[in-house]
Amino acid sequence: MKEKKIAWLVTHDAYIDRRILFFADVLMENGYSVKLFPSAYTDFTNDSDPDYVVRPLDWNVVKLYALSLDALMEEERGLITHVIDAQEAYHRENGTYACALELLAGMEKTRRGYTLQTVGERSGYFISIQRGNRVLVYDSHTGHTTVISDKRTGAQAGEYERAIVGADLKEIDTQGYTTVGDVALSYTKGPRGRALAAHCKTADNGVWLFNNDPPELYRGTPIPLSPVGPDTLGEKQFDFQDFRKILFEYSPILEQVRRALPEETPDLVYVADLPTLPIGVMLKEVLGCTLMVDCHEWWYKQTRLWESTWAEKIALAEKSEAELYPKCDVCITVGKYLAQDMSACYHKHFHVIYSCMSAALRLEDTVPEADFWHTYGIPDGTRIAIFQGSMTALRNLDNLARATRYLEDDCRLVVVGGGDYQEKFLHTLEKEGNPERVVMVGWVNQSELLRFTVNADLGVLPYSAVDEYYSYAVPNKLMEYFEATLPMLYDVSMKEVSMVAGEHGVGVGEDLSDPVKFGQTLNRLLHDEEQLSAMKKQYEGCRNKFSFESQRAALETVLGEHGLIERV
Repeated sequence: MKEKKIAWLVTHDAYIDRRILFFADVLMENGYSVKLFPSAYTDFTNDSDPDYVVRPLDWNVVKLYALSLDALMEEERGLITHVIDAQEAYHRENGTYACALELLAGMEKTRRGYTLQTVGERSGYFISIQRGNRVLVYDSHTGHTTVISDKRTGAQAGEYERAIVGADLKEIDTQGYTTVGDVALSYTKGPRGRALAAHCKTADNGVWLFNNDPPELYRGTPIPLSPVGPDTLGEKQFDFQDFRKILFEYSPILEQVRRALPEETPDLVYVADLPTLPIGVMLKEVLGCTLMVDCHEWWYKQTRLWESTWAEKIALAEKSEAELYPKCDVCITVGKYLAQDMSACYHKHFHVIYSCMSAALRLEDTVPEADFWHTYGIPDGTRIAIFQGSMTALRNLDNLARATRYLEDDCRLVVVGGGDYQEKFLHTLEKEGNPERVVMVGWVNQSELLRFTVNADLGVLPYSAVDEYYSYAVPNKLMEYFEATLPMLYDVSMKEVSMVAGEHGVGVGEDLSDPVKFGQTLNRLLHDEEQLSAMKKQYEGCRNKFSFESQRAALETVLGEHGLIERV
């Protein structure tokens, strides 16, 4: 009988959305053992994966270090022992070790399909034996043997081995990663549990992982895509071929899920959004587990926004949502307006859980720092407006750039983030805005983000609704500003933002589709300390409404209603 219930979380995300980590936190706090299956991702300069994350990687042993002769295969041990005996005999006679195999009497270069070599000096020697790509190197100085399972892969390992040896482990403990040259190092989960991993963005798309006990070097490469065809799970077949061709190719994640099944079976499967929902449906039908879907987006409407000319993809997304959401036992989404419309559309109740910070990312002891902005060349007394997040199309960033024309000398717009639209933003800023009033910080880790937020005077949500669905958006930064009790400027067309920020008195709404109104209101608010203070004070009555604790309680209520945890 299982001591704990088991929850599996599945997402198409590579860089895992903090909302998903929140769900994992709450499930673990309520007695679940958790595994999270995302896409492959190897950028260690971002926040480290929690230990329960299982990336879709194939792990292969590259080197086994410090093996005793007793640990080797009998045939290989016999060959190395034969050369050791010959070297010791040579040393007794000559006072040094033979620098080449030819100097050892009766030693041939090949035996039993192996190629033998030795290199000696006065203090000791090395022996290598090779068959195919497998190489063993014996070091007489230590009495240990290194086994290289694949010579070609082993030849690539040197840069990573040097980085692993040179890594500052204290720095990894402090900030989650360190760098040695072009190689980033962090801890991640490997075949033997948590171990030190190295990755170089410019060199490859895999991971090199050093396990300390026993000392081993692994190479992790993304699980390859499977040929498109029917998916098999257990003894059942499922036909999601069009889904995989057009919407999302989830086969590496599915393969990682298959590999985990012999170890345990989940009681609950949580799926974030439509792209990996077929995996959840398959698990439910094969295992009989409870299936929960968490819709960060209404997928077909999002596809219609971002890929408006791809009619086939829009139609398939709409059809897939109509077929798959009713199969879910629990449906959740990010805001009230979205929940209302999705419930009506699918005749299935959608619960609302807002995207609060995860347990590890809460504000806690993060407080304003008097000299925080000095690093960015911003003088004391400057009024700071902040925009944080991805820089993509449809976020009204052009008007954000234009609005900076109206900022006075003592104001700055700080942009924390980046993305494909950054170049366009900077072009508009140069032509129609005021670059001198803007500071581009770039991406920072989620664990560091709130340090920037709490040191700002005003949070900007530039989004302007392009249609009814877009007006329901609940950007992550909305709750980040709430966590930091930061006054906000938002567009009046954004219904969910207006409800959350406007109705609680912590923000000001304006028509941000008009760059003049945008800029003038932005400048006025930054100089209106009385209004900013009043909005800050309003948080005293509502901040906890969207905190980790409040959303945890809301999720626990949902879990209790569906019999997934015991009601208190």
